[in-house]
Amino acid sequence: MATRQRRILTCPHGSAERATRGSLQIVDAEAASATDVQRLSGGTSTSEIHDAALSSARPQLYLTWIDIGAGTGDVLRHINEAWSPSGLVAVDVLPWLASDLQEDVELHIGDPVSIAGGLAAADRVLLVETLEHVEAPWTLLRMSARLVKPGGILVVTTPNIVTLRHRLDLLARAELTSFRPKEPQHLTPVLPHVAELIMRQEGLMQGPRGYAGRDIVPFTGGRRWPGRLAEFSRPMLNISLVMAAQRPSVPRP
Repeated sequence: MATRQRRILTCPHGSAERATRGSLQIVDAEAASATDVQRLSGGTSTSEIHDAALSSARPQLYLTWIDIGAGTGDVLRHINEAWSPSGLVAVDVLPWLASDLQEDVELHIGDPVSIAGGLAAADRVLLVETLEHVEAPWTLLRMSARLVKPGGILVVTTPNIVTLRHRLDLLARAELTSFRPKEPQHLTPVLPHVAELIMRQEGLMQGPRGYAGRDIVPFTGGRRWPGRLAEFSRPMLNISLVMAAQRPSVPRP
């Protein structure tokens, strides 16, 4: 597949031009632009989260895909190599898409809510670790749900705020682990029941919740939970919540 790359530059901040992924120059998050602050995310997430998102999307050959918050494009690269998509669209506030993907991916740079309103519907729509970074997460989720074709699937992953670490931090510091002041790129915790309500309101059928990415064991200096234990207690010991919802092939009466 070879689709001509298209860029929509709607967020050209001068300060953003001075910051690069290799040498981030943001010192004061309050003084930096919103786009600069999002550079702290690095434009990617873990392979465990990517794998869980793709599994929930139930990929098939020749589908069309939209990845909102695509970052460097790691998920789209895997789709492009394994599933021969008929169309790949990436949306992000920053031009992070890797150079090897730029001939195969239609890239839109700017406000994701504004961009989503102008995109054609797709078979699969991904919001992988995205909603927590935007100022209007519920609007973006609603717009993303409307992009799902009949029979298509929307996949959302976002920080899991019911982990053991979150509970201990809330008790000890009155803070959520993923939304501490030192994490200014994370703006809004996503409440699962609210996200699921919005997807149902937009005509999608919700699947069971999933979890991915083993969390750090508290007070161990970075050691992660053993795989079997993390699998046994997934909501408590995994960092990412995974939600998938499908639009029925035949509209419900």
